[in-house]
Amino acid sequence: CSYRTQLTESCPMHDKCRTSAAAEQQQVQAKVKASEASRKAQYIAAVLIECHLEVLTARPEQQLALLEKCPSLQVPTSQLNVTYHEVPKGAVCDVSSVAVRPCQEPWL
Repeated sequence: CSYRTQLTESCPMHDKCRTSAAAEQQQVQAKVKASEASRKAQYIAAVLIECHLEVLTARPEQQLALLEKCPSLQVPTSQLNVTYHEVPKGAVCDVSSVAVRPCQEPWL
């Protein structure tokens, strides 16, 4: 009887906990995605700033050529990509083993 009680009470608690954790994961992923986009923008800006600093520190005859390269710079950001995992499938809570118990028809 105590096993049945434990099992039938634990299953809904597990489902509730899992649902809550999945919702939290979605919230965290939304925040991380926003942060990821921001981080990529900051990285691109930093690379462009470095390019412009090179222009400022170059010899005068090189400055125009270096300046013309800055706007067309292709800045890779794949190293800043974050992998987002799906919520794993939950285990099925099987209470069939305790479906029939004493004081029910099959036991009488």
